[in-house]
Amino acid sequence: MERSPVFRLAKYIWPHWYLLPPVLFCMIAATLLSLAPPWLTGVVLIDRVILDKESSLLPWVVFGILGSVIFRQVFDFAQRYLLALLSQRAIHQLRCDLYLHLEQLPLSYFSRTPVGDLASRQVNDADSLEDGLQALVTEAGVHLILMLGTLGLLFSLNTRLTWYIIPFMVLLAVTMHIFRRVVRGSSLAIRQRLGQLSTLVTETLSGIAVVKAFSMERAELNRFGSLSINILRANLRLARLEGIYSSTVELILISGTVLVVWLAAPQVIAEQMTLGAMVAYLSYLTRFYDPLKGLSRANFQIQKAMGAAERIYAVLDTVAETDQSSSGILAPRVSGRVTFDHVDFAYDPQRPVLKDFSLEVQPGEVVALVGSSGAGKTTLINLLLRFYPPTAGTVSLDGHSLDTLDVQSLRSQISLVSQEPFLFSSTVRDNILYGDPQAEPAQVEQAAKNANIHDFIATLPEGYDTLVGQRGVALSGGQRQRISLARAFLKDSPVLLLDEATTSVDSEAEALIQDALENLTVGRTTLIIAHRLSSLHRAKRIIILENGRITEEGTHQSLLARPSLYRKLYDLQTLDQPVG
Repeated sequence: MERSPVFRLAKYIWPHWYLLPPVLFCMIAATLLSLAPPWLTGVVLIDRVILDKESSLLPWVVFGILGSVIFRQVFDFAQRYLLALLSQRAIHQLRCDLYLHLEQLPLSYFSRTPVGDLASRQVNDADSLEDGLQALVTEAGVHLILMLGTLGLLFSLNTRLTWYIIPFMVLLAVTMHIFRRVVRGSSLAIRQRLGQLSTLVTETLSGIAVVKAFSMERAELNRFGSLSINILRANLRLARLEGIYSSTVELILISGTVLVVWLAAPQVIAEQMTLGAMVAYLSYLTRFYDPLKGLSRANFQIQKAMGAAERIYAVLDTVAETDQSSSGILAPRVSGRVTFDHVDFAYDPQRPVLKDFSLEVQPGEVVALVGSSGAGKTTLINLLLRFYPPTAGTVSLDGHSLDTLDVQSLRSQISLVSQEPFLFSSTVRDNILYGDPQAEPAQVEQAAKNANIHDFIATLPEGYDTLVGQRGVALSGGQRQRISLARAFLKDSPVLLLDEATTSVDSEAEALIQDALENLTVGRTTLIIAHRLSSLHRAKRIIILENGRITEEGTHQSLLARPSLYRKLYDLQTLDQPVG
């Protein structure tokens, strides 16, 4: 049976249990102190000081009320601060767990889940959950203690009148239960729409150059406006629910008060109840209703937060890569023998990408993969990195089936240089250190020299500490590519996966990249996704892929010497028609 999000949140609260006893003490103290003024005013001031002329008690009443108010504020501040500390720490750990889990999810999850929606869960939903947690512990806790304490005093003042209040409490509880599911569903719908809006903003700003180039600002604004108006309508629906809910609660409580006045007045007239006792009772009744209203507001806030919690736990309940490995064996340092044995794979079951694919690459061998777009070249890299598992067959490294290896230890043996290198919004040094976070500054510089980027870095204002901007926007394509190569040099892994990216750089940058690649591939098992066939002279073997199968194989010269798809692709490229 699936546990409630409230119980699941308890695991984040429990590590800070030591804050709960002082919080509880402060809550009880503040509650008891808040109950003193009505008793001092009604029973002591009215009945004894005014009616019985006991003026000597007046200073005690005044200082008692003043002291109770002051000390109540002190204890109230303490409990609110301690609860804020508890909730902030709990949500901080939840955010960290969510972020860690996102990093461990398989690549297939991100291909079907918009990044903007995930960012919204990480930030917006966590904030909403924090509000709900504070409402649960602070508002609900304080009001529950205050309600029980006040109820006890009401029974002590007039048991008969208090029993008439109980049906109204039951009616209030039923009302809260009815609205609970409706509010949670509405809140979940709003959170989902906020995720869609976040996705749209992320996509639009990431592609703002394309938006401007095609003058699509108005169209994107219309898309944004359409989603935003849906959020507006959903929020208005929730506001209507909150209004109906608050009015219903108020009506129930006022009805209870009217009934008490109706029953208490005759008792005072008949001298069965003193005037002071009636004033104190009505004052306590008002204070009794305040926590009931507070509990109803807290319930509304908690139900809104539960919608956010469901979205967060939907991510946390997704199986991570580390949980998908059957044994998680740590991979030893490999020589680099890569084997695809009768592998089938499909992103969509109706459209297979690889069919009974077999290939063996020897340690240190450089193999180029050539084929049109969709032939399966990138899929082979994805399978080797275990971004996806094969649907049939086995992929192995040095005879170890990848599904038996620990994911992290597997990827530590492989370097990836992608066609579009991704740089983080940090310094040049930090981006190179992605290859080996423990590397010394001298090792970073040597990797940059090997990648033919050190001289350029030396000309930057802050050298290796220069910020590259979001996705490396401050650098050219060739410069970003060479920083990516520096990462691979620093990682120094036995297997290199190279999605060649010289098609979008100028001839000078291409020469520098090609020179760096000559050094990078030495002694490493290398799989190259080829885009410029003229650059394949370093490949010992060229594999031609069509529809997920190997159709041709050979060296650059042997394939050109006979009629072949490779020769056709090569001839097309000499006419400036690049290969997919």
